[in-house]
Amino acid sequence: MLPENLNELYSQFYDTVRKNETFDSKTTLLLFLASSMAVACYP
Repeated sequence: MLPENLNELYSQFYDTVRKNETFDSKTTLLLFLASSMAVACYP
């Protein structure tokens, strides 16, 4: 699991990207996968 401060930041990022109107669904999915891998949460 992530430390509390990183978990809070990731949650904010997740909510922002999820509610976006700029990226298509494929790009959004790739952003989620890349950010998960960046914090060592491999799918």
